[in-house]
Amino acid sequence: MGKVESGTIRPGMKVTLMPTRNEYKVDAVWAGEESLTSARPGENILVKLAGCGVEDVQKGFVICTNPPCRAVNRIICQIALMDMPDNAKIFTAGFEAMFHAHTCEEECTVVKIFETTNRKGVVNKNACFANIGMRVVCMLETSRSVPVETFEDKPFLGRFTLRTEGKTIAIGKITKLPPKKE
Repeated sequence: MGKVESGTIRPGMKVTLMPTRNEYKVDAVWAGEESLTSARPGENILVKLAGCGVEDVQKGFVICTNPPCRAVNRIICQIALMDMPDNAKIFTAGFEAMFHAHTCEEECTVVKIFETTNRKGVVNKNACFANIGMRVVCMLETSRSVPVETFEDKPFLGRFTLRTEGKTIAIGKITKLPPKKE
């Protein structure tokens, strides 16, 4: 079950399930009780994939046509730091949070901070930490591969939030992904 974000999906199509990269054929598409010949962006649908069981799909997986979206565990991103947990008031390498993109939830760690911009617009290219109200360019590493794209290529797969201790601490967009392996 999911939402069509771009393109169309119809019975008979060949699709790739990311991040597992398993390929399936679409058997049927429904909106509620109604069987559909195709579904368009914005529609919430139920999809039956031939040869795919419930155990083969997890929350956060993405159905793609070729070429499929990327599945990575490292991203370079730009975030706006809005809040911090009570036990840690600075954002630095080693900071851990939950990465939320589309319906995907994965633990992540800040690997490196490249630059910060304070509220006055002053850029620090040698930053080691950031505080609330700053914009940060950093590298995040997730514990498992997540299906994402850059915000520039596919905005709905390139936005995310960082949460910890029940608080949304940052909103962000993915600016760069690792090079594709050929």
